[in-house]
Amino acid sequence: MQGGDRQNHPIKPELLAPAGHVEALWAAVENGADAVYVGLKKLSARAHAANFTLDELARLLPFTRSRGVAVYTALNSAITASEVPAVLDVLQALSNLAVDALIVQDPGLFLLCRRHFPSLKVHASTLAAVHNSAGVRVLERLGARRVVLARELTVEEIQTIRSRTEAELEIFVHGALCYSFSGLCLASSFRGGHSGLQGRCVQPCRLRFTQGRKSGYFFSCSDLCALDRIPQLKRLGLAAFKIEGRMKDAEYIATVVRAYRHVMDAPQSRSREAVEEAREWLTHAPARRLTDGFLGTNAWTDILSPHRSGSSGLWVATVKSVGPDGLRVDVRHAVRSGDRLRPESPDEKESPAFIVEGILGENGTLIQESPSQGSAVLTIRGRLEAFPGTRLFRIGRKPLSLARLWQQITATSPDGSSSRAVEGSFSANAPSSRFRHSEALTEDFSHGATNVRRLNPSLWIKIRTLAHLGRAMTSPAQKVWLTATRENLEKMAKRRLHDAQKERFGWALPPVLFEKDEDYYRKAVAWYLAKGYRWWEVNNWGHLDWFSPEAKAALTAGSRMNIRNKAAMAALAELGCRWTVLSWEITRDELRELITDPVPAVPVVTVYGRPPLFLSRVHPPILEDRPVKTPRGETYVYRKDGPLAALYADRPCNWFEKIPELQAMGYRVFLIDLGDAASAPEPQEWERVLSGYQRQRADAPYSLFNYDRKPIPEGRNAGDPSSATSSGMRQS
Repeated sequence: MQGGDRQNHPIKPELLAPAGHVEALWAAVENGADAVYVGLKKLSARAHAANFTLDELARLLPFTRSRGVAVYTALNSAITASEVPAVLDVLQALSNLAVDALIVQDPGLFLLCRRHFPSLKVHASTLAAVHNSAGVRVLERLGARRVVLARELTVEEIQTIRSRTEAELEIFVHGALCYSFSGLCLASSFRGGHSGLQGRCVQPCRLRFTQGRKSGYFFSCSDLCALDRIPQLKRLGLAAFKIEGRMKDAEYIATVVRAYRHVMDAPQSRSREAVEEAREWLTHAPARRLTDGFLGTNAWTDILSPHRSGSSGLWVATVKSVGPDGLRVDVRHAVRSGDRLRPESPDEKESPAFIVEGILGENGTLIQESPSQGSAVLTIRGRLEAFPGTRLFRIGRKPLSLARLWQQITATSPDGSSSRAVEGSFSANAPSSRFRHSEALTEDFSHGATNVRRLNPSLWIKIRTLAHLGRAMTSPAQKVWLTATRENLEKMAKRRLHDAQKERFGWALPPVLFEKDEDYYRKAVAWYLAKGYRWWEVNNWGHLDWFSPEAKAALTAGSRMNIRNKAAMAALAELGCRWTVLSWEITRDELRELITDPVPAVPVVTVYGRPPLFLSRVHPPILEDRPVKTPRGETYVYRKDGPLAALYADRPCNWFEKIPELQAMGYRVFLIDLGDAASAPEPQEWERVLSGYQRQRADAPYSLFNYDRKPIPEGRNAGDPSSATSSGMRQS
């Protein structure tokens, strides 16, 4: 069916709900979800949700199938080199279980599924940062049945993408919003090694920042609620409406799913009434201030909530007094032992959330749940800053009996045999499995492999503006890349380079280009290719749609493709990328493992640059080029990057001193990246940067980003400040 036909005969979108734990899954199914998405204990982009083991997933599937509910498994973490063999084991297990689909972001997973597990359906995660029709088409060619679009798209942009593509499309309609484009945020990783691309984000956008005398949550977004837009969105021919929230409790999931089910099922004549009824239900679902985001008409003013970072929640009680036995409160809604409450002072200042350990009724007896009105005493552990008049908002709730839930779920299988039949059948450490996987991977990675160690050392430089081209071309760099902004493309068209210069010159495409830009860039790429400009760096899936095999372009996968494993390198090599600029987040240990033969493409290591840590469509309420600081004293700078907002660290990432070690590993191609808005150097800086490269010395202050980091232990609390130490900072 053509995209246009879908709008004339729209399909009924499914309601897709999060299930970070078994209670949430039960709540989603019981309240009308058509499908749920779950994560495994590893390789999920919500690593701090409870998630499921493979055996637990096997026990769940007979229940969901008996209820006609699809289960999508989120394997949407960025995969490191050492994880690839284990990923094959997981894919084999999921193939055996015949899960309804996988949700992935890593290019390597597309390749592994296509070659070894063709029965697995693949959905492209929102972390793939797809925001135009070109990106959808490329991912469909890679094997994606469905693409989850970026949250930053308007209704008109979604409608246009739908009309120009064939794959199923899914959009988020409810839940938390990230400040940065999903898949393009480096802030959490830079601050402490907790990569958002690996599900370990510590939410730096929710921090209180200061700029001069001004203080606030400048990058904290409201929560998305597209309830009012559902009648309109139903007509677009989309495959699914997705609710965010694998970290949410079952009560929240039940309420939100019920609300959206009510509106989605309402006849057109009752749409308005259904929305009003559902909105009333949502007042009981803890959330931040709600916005319809980019789906609405006031996105650029409504999305940010600079006065608040956390969930506003449900106002359940007000503190009357604070005593040695706990908080004496006036109850508005029942409070249960285990509830997570957030205090807010009368002047709307937040305090850290706490968990209710116990409840004393009016007669002083210990009770499990307070009355829905009246007085109670809440006991807590540790100290809490609260005063009379402090309002308490419930933002989470401890689940009820897990044993009873599992008993009800497994009872759907005849004699419980279906779940037991697969229990224990996944042998991730079996030697035979490892041997087969090693053979398969060697074959996957050997096609077109390069003996990197035989290459001559090479320096690449990327620049931001055409004004720096002359200096870059007279530098020792073997390759000079220029960011392909519209301004640069149009000015460069008036210049002439001879053939040898064209071979030394390359265009670096920006990672975010919306649908309105797609036609312009497609034509610009074709024009320059016809003029003999062969070298192009791609930083988004959509870029690959502009290069046919006949064009004979020399393609490089840029750092924004987030490549950290050889399967991903091989996937992009199949699409013509013979060089790969490795992810900014990569570590020394990963680099050492990645360079072992065979290597599917030539790896390029960035040894200097200032990448944007946030890249957003929303501009924060602060000044450009003025320091903005976290409570920990870390300093950042906000700058406009064309229509986008970018936040940079106050110092570059610099690996000049690591070049001898990298060369000893086998790396030969190094990149000095001056292509971002904060990286363009003044004339005197050129000499300092090039001298540092040649001397293999780093001038302070600088950051090593994740170079020296070790893997974060499983189970470590991402919210623990001790686990988010500064990223290899070197002070002046």
